[in-house]
Amino acid sequence: MPHLRTQIFDAILARLSAIPEFAGDGKVKRARTNAIRESLLPALTVTWAEHQETAEIRPCAGPNGEVGYDRRLPIDVIAHFHAEEPDIEFDRIAVLVEAALGGAVKLDGLVIELTLSESRSFIDRATGIALGVGALTFVAEYTTVAINPTVLPV
Repeated sequence: MPHLRTQIFDAILARLSAIPEFAGDGKVKRARTNAIRESLLPALTVTWAEHQETAEIRPCAGPNGEVGYDRRLPIDVIAHFHAEEPDIEFDRIAVLVEAALGGAVKLDGLVIELTLSESRSFIDRATGIALGVGALTFVAEYTTVAINPTVLPV
């Protein structure tokens, strides 16, 4: 069974891929290894590359008193788009993403809570020109048993 972190990403990817506009092949991916073709825009990339997951020890987290971790995982949902009005387009996509993930605060029991932490739109600082990219950062709070990070504590 995969790490609980992977299960959380899979649940997020499934919800974002269910948005009709992002249902096509390659429109929603966890990380990317190649540039996005313009024909795929708008598209979403889900990653934690910009942040680090933190963990604090939790004594007696498991059913037999095993040590566990309270984890905090920041997850960026990066929106890639091409538009004449980039701020308006980012907000339009943000509505879709926030609705999809806001209705799944517990991600089917995988997390204690998934909440929106911040949103940002990217510009070229030298010119002020929008880059056609924005990010919504969600934070997944979850707990694992130290000896088995693939399952939730009972």
